[in-house]
Amino acid sequence: MVGVAVLVVIAIAGIVLASLQRGPPTEGTVAADETRAASAPMTGASTPAAMAEAEGLPNQVVFAADSAQLSSAAAANLQALAEKAKTDKLLLTIVAKFEVRGEGKEPRKQLTRSRTVAVRGVLEANGVPLKRIETRIEETAIGPTAAKDANRIEVNPR
Repeated sequence: MVGVAVLVVIAIAGIVLASLQRGPPTEGTVAADETRAASAPMTGASTPAAMAEAEGLPNQVVFAADSAQLSSAAAANLQALAEKAKTDKLLLTIVAKFEVRGEGKEPRKQLTRSRTVAVRGVLEANGVPLKRIETRIEETAIGPTAAKDANRIEVNPR
């Protein structure tokens, strides 16, 4: 029960931080309905993500650089994984990595959090209970992280 509460708090904090980092809308733009934006799964195809998606394995989600939006292919892949997890009563571990070294650690960490929240949101929206989803964000301490690995999140069934 405590674990579920912690995950909910992390999800809310991620959403709040993401909205704070975006800042206020500029003149000429219309602000989206915050309630709808927070509850809707993050989808939106982008060409770099779609191309990178072809490199990924079935349990991997590849994001476009500097984006936390899921491609339609990634969302469909996660939906299929959610169905299998429900049917087989699997536990799922979402594993994301970010590079600790260099400037911009906090923005990289926040982007990684936003991506895990997006992945978890799709799994939850497709019926996987939060008590069967574990989220791990790992810091890579040795050596630079390759761009393809920095934009990739694994969803490992157990």
